[in-house]
Amino acid sequence: MASTDTGSPRAQLVEGLWQLKQVCEQQDDQGLRHLHFSTLMKDPDYRLEILHRASTSKNPKIRQLAGELSAMDNRDVLVARTNTSATRLSLNPDVTATQAQQGFVNISKRTQRRYLLPSLLTVLLVISASAAWLLRDSLGLSSNKVAVSGSLFGDNRWTADKHWLLEDIVYVEAGARLVIEPGTTVLGKNGSALVITRDATLHARGSIEMPIVFTSANPVGKRKAGDWGGLVMLGNAPVNIDDARIEGVPEGDTRAAFGGIDPNSNCGVLEFARIEFAGYEAYANNELNGLTLGGCGSNTIVRSVQVHHALDDGVEVFGGTVDLRNILITGAGDDSLDWDLGWRGRVQFLIVQQYPGVGDNAFEGDNNGDNHTASPISEPEFYNVTLISSGNPDKYQRAMTLREGTGGHFNNFLVQGFSGELVDVRDEATVRRIADGSLSFSGLVAEKIGASGNGFFSDENGKDDDNGFPEAEYFASMDDIWLDSDAGLTSRAAHNTAPDYIPLLSNSDRARQVKRPQGEFWDEAATFLGAIRPGIKRSWVEGWTAFPEA
Repeated sequence: MASTDTGSPRAQLVEGLWQLKQVCEQQDDQGLRHLHFSTLMKDPDYRLEILHRASTSKNPKIRQLAGELSAMDNRDVLVARTNTSATRLSLNPDVTATQAQQGFVNISKRTQRRYLLPSLLTVLLVISASAAWLLRDSLGLSSNKVAVSGSLFGDNRWTADKHWLLEDIVYVEAGARLVIEPGTTVLGKNGSALVITRDATLHARGSIEMPIVFTSANPVGKRKAGDWGGLVMLGNAPVNIDDARIEGVPEGDTRAAFGGIDPNSNCGVLEFARIEFAGYEAYANNELNGLTLGGCGSNTIVRSVQVHHALDDGVEVFGGTVDLRNILITGAGDDSLDWDLGWRGRVQFLIVQQYPGVGDNAFEGDNNGDNHTASPISEPEFYNVTLISSGNPDKYQRAMTLREGTGGHFNNFLVQGFSGELVDVRDEATVRRIADGSLSFSGLVAEKIGASGNGFFSDENGKDDDNGFPEAEYFASMDDIWLDSDAGLTSRAAHNTAPDYIPLLSNSDRARQVKRPQGEFWDEAATFLGAIRPGIKRSWVEGWTAFPEA
């Protein structure tokens, strides 16, 4: 445990207690978030209770600190209490009990020097240690930061007791493995990113209590979208383009390659993780996103992941067969979920929240911009999805733009509040997907769409971008699509910093009309529309997600 003192056990205990307070404020799981530091100094009984509770924490860092501090603690009063008789006696043994009850009187200069001066020095030490702790990140002096740059080979482990600082684009090279422990924080400097190259593996499995956080290296309160590049995972699953290369990586770098012939390709595990303030434009029309998945196969696990305040797309999937489950995308600067190059994965339990004045489409689905009929054709399958926007007319936001020959199956959706269209089907090849059954919609409730609140399919600026396809007639002909119907979401569903995504209304009767898929991946008990069971007390987004503004 670091110390600013020359070695005094008392000073080390004081600084250690301050560290415990800071860690608990950030990572508490035992009701220790609001420790009273002054009481820890004054009251040994309170300190004993807190250290006991901290020793049973699920957080290993809190447990470690509690053990170290308990071994140091001699149950002393570290800073004088208020002027009680007990304190007077403890500070001045020359005062009788009667004198102590009457007031702190007749203290000799010798006693003042012996007892009061050390207490004053302790107070000053606490102040200086606190200031040093608060300033050390901004000064670049934090002893628990580990700078990482360049290439990683072999087995690597990033532990939760340190912050891992990405200095530039860090590549986990082919054959290498990176393990990130639960509760670990990865900080990205401007221009940095973490790229899991083809034939490398990431194992980043957090937990509800201890999520893994990828965020900006800038101080809290000064972070913004695009502070760093984001997380990229590349694999060997099929894509519908030759020599595929990921965007945002310097041209000519072979480590940007992805795609192959293995539909089961394993890019690794990403679970209970948050990715914040990521995405940047490397050069014109070439960006990194919050989370980029290129050619990842079905053995890849991407589950319980939040992408928050990405500058470009929240999640972009380039081909492959990767499945997504329990995904939350909030405040994306462009599209929340973007796919192309033949993605054929499955998705269940997805929430998209577009912020006012920020972002474009909740979904932007493509097949191949240069060849709309390229194979394999993008055909992801969705169940239990909630798409939310504030409906702010200052930004034209669609729920779904489907184009360039994409297919897809969209089932059991709740959609609310978009200022643009509900679904914009573009290009002749995409319309043909409806005719051949590779593009379908079933079990969908939508409300408050378009500037008028019910403008579900009016093209932007009156342009015909779908070769005359009658979207309104198509959706009106379906008996399991409910337009301008109450989605059951509360007024707080679109709140930026404290959203409540739990619907009030049960849609189980509607959902029963949708044939449910079979298979181990799917939760067949999800007999409702939207990503969260209506009326539930605690949803799957609670405990590990966060919604910081900066």
